[in-house]
Amino acid sequence: MLTDEQLTALWKGFAQPSWAKWQKDYLDFLSWAHGTPEPELRTEAAQRKLWNARAITPAGYGDAINVDALLADPGFVDAIVGLRGRAWPSDVAARAAAIQDEYERILGMAVARDVKPRPYAKLQRLVGALLPAELTCVLSYDAVRHAAKLLLGDASDPQLVAQVQMRARLRAVLGEEKNLAEHVRRSTFCWWIHENYERLAAGQMPPWKGNVAVDSGAMRPPDDKLPSLVVWPFAKQYVGYLAVRNFAGAYRAVVQAVLPGLSQDDLVGVLQASGSFDNVPTPLLRQLIIRAKGLGFIEERGGLLYATKDGDELLGSEQLDILIERFFERVFGFAQLLRHLDEHPGSTDEAVVGALQALYPNWTTARVPSDLRNWSSYLGLLQRDEHGGLFLTQYGKAWVARLPKNLPKPPPEASPGIDPRTPVVALPAIPYPAFDAILARFKADPEIADFVFEDRQLATLHAAWRCNPRKRFVLLSGLSGTGKTAVTLCYSRAVCELMGISVSEHREIVPVSPDWRDPSGLLGYFNALHADPTFQAEPALRLVLRAAADPGRPYFLILDEMNLARVERYFAPFLSAMETGKDLVLHANGVDVNDVPPRVRWPANLHIAGTVNMDETTHPFSDKVLDRAFTLEFWDVDLKSFFDRAAAKAPGKRLLDVEEALCELHGAMREVRRHFGYRTAGEVLAFMHAASELGGAAPAAFLDQAVFSKVLPRLRGEDTPAFKGALEALMGICKRRSLAVSEVKLGSMMELLKRTGVTRFWA
Repeated sequence: MLTDEQLTALWKGFAQPSWAKWQKDYLDFLSWAHGTPEPELRTEAAQRKLWNARAITPAGYGDAINVDALLADPGFVDAIVGLRGRAWPSDVAARAAAIQDEYERILGMAVARDVKPRPYAKLQRLVGALLPAELTCVLSYDAVRHAAKLLLGDASDPQLVAQVQMRARLRAVLGEEKNLAEHVRRSTFCWWIHENYERLAAGQMPPWKGNVAVDSGAMRPPDDKLPSLVVWPFAKQYVGYLAVRNFAGAYRAVVQAVLPGLSQDDLVGVLQASGSFDNVPTPLLRQLIIRAKGLGFIEERGGLLYATKDGDELLGSEQLDILIERFFERVFGFAQLLRHLDEHPGSTDEAVVGALQALYPNWTTARVPSDLRNWSSYLGLLQRDEHGGLFLTQYGKAWVARLPKNLPKPPPEASPGIDPRTPVVALPAIPYPAFDAILARFKADPEIADFVFEDRQLATLHAAWRCNPRKRFVLLSGLSGTGKTAVTLCYSRAVCELMGISVSEHREIVPVSPDWRDPSGLLGYFNALHADPTFQAEPALRLVLRAAADPGRPYFLILDEMNLARVERYFAPFLSAMETGKDLVLHANGVDVNDVPPRVRWPANLHIAGTVNMDETTHPFSDKVLDRAFTLEFWDVDLKSFFDRAAAKAPGKRLLDVEEALCELHGAMREVRRHFGYRTAGEVLAFMHAASELGGAAPAAFLDQAVFSKVLPRLRGEDTPAFKGALEALMGICKRRSLAVSEVKLGSMMELLKRTGVTRFWA
């Protein structure tokens, strides 16, 4: 928060020559609004001018909201004109609350007269024109927050309350305004404070030249031109978007719930207990959470979900601009729907659905296109005429005008099908290599040098994959960074090289997506709506088909982060086929499509591995899955061997003190299973090597930062003797090694543990 002295100094230096025209137009508008006789101010022309007060500041998309229904409405005009001469409480807090209440009352009247979407910014600007001593030209959510933080020290109040309090603070420090011109300067000064927020919040006062801030000429008044929207490529977008109960209210509820930080399971419980999601199945709530995360409103930090900056805006701002922008950016079909209505106004529901299905034939029903239309209607982007035709609102047209000329398209429907190199006739079988040969090749693999594996671990993987001639399925769980994926990749490469076969042809690694709800992510899908039926084959299916056509050689399918989605749903055909030995069903067409047959016999030479983590973002495994898999656990970490191997690769660069410190920290954390893996240890060493070349700070300071950044974030737990003992041991290590920042952090975590019974790094 700016002190009175700082604020006075900034005000004395506030001179913006480039803003002269803006400030003049602003003053002219205020002079008109306050000098016009009341009968004239009540006319439709004057009311329209009040609503279109761009001389004060643009209202962004709010300028496109149609308020014609309000211009000649006697009751509404009375409410607007009554603002100008109304007496408000002298107490600042009471005055701010009264103005906020009146704003909300007038806004409710507009909604009752069917003005959609709600003209939040446009009405705020109008109220500011009639109450120039109380409000400012700052309308956007971020801008008001910035100005409020610097002027008030707090940005939690509603926007109009914050505005009134900001003007009162300026008046208390700088004195009373004497005329409209001074009101304009105070108002635009608030915009200048927002524009300089980053520097002022960091405690940097502008350098002065005479009585003008040296860099002030670079600042611009609010821009009437909205930037172009950035639409993500098709492969990154959600394909369609299901309507949810309460629409934006559902996403706001998710963001509100995670403000203190929650695990995904706890978040589901909070939403179910809120009463707003009665009878909503748990899987749909989890899908809602995934979508809120995908839209950028919540994020995971330290194993817990928190609101992002965009989520904070969605929650705090009355307008839904941030939600609309995310839909245009990240939801396939949203921009395409509105572009279609822009080019074909008056389209029927059937025409809209047909146009979207032509763009993406996988929408075999009208549900997803209809949900996109419902979202667009809810957000005020389209409307229906008396004949049922669909049209863009002015608000919708303003958004469409920002779209790029060419919108993303899905890949061509003419699927390449299976890899043309798939053998038609099976080649002669090759004997599977002996384990000793695999082990020797494995140990010579340079890509495995960053991890430490015991011979026993590799032997267990080998035996698990080879013990059952039909079910070659293993799950690798355990600590992140211990090389679960690396061991499967290097093992499969060793086997392929020993057998003289192509690794790229015989292995596929597939990252599992959290939104997989069916097998299409692995097996692809049959598109029966195309003029010539096609099959969109995924990489996993192509590997399966190659394995089925070549039973004498091994094939390896690695599923990374397998339980980010529910395995029982997307993996069901595999589970059934590997258990029964019967065919793996691919599609229901009677004949091959793009060389993809309706079904293939389960390939017994297909080796499947799934890497898994067990945290708040993942799903547990059912017995159906566990009964078919062989589970391996990677929890043991041998840091000493890891450091020895790293030193052998780079002799003369060993950091023994750092290694000893990491071993000590690791030992203390291992007691409560919060220890770290080889990846973390390697990154700390790399950081310390880079820091050693910089000079300046002592090595202990860099090690302190490395421990704080890479080691301590793993800590979270309850007030048990073991966990409390681990924290005390860690504090002792940090104190002994002069890791002051880490020691302070551990101390604060200990205090939180005493107060609440739980603690975590991110608290």
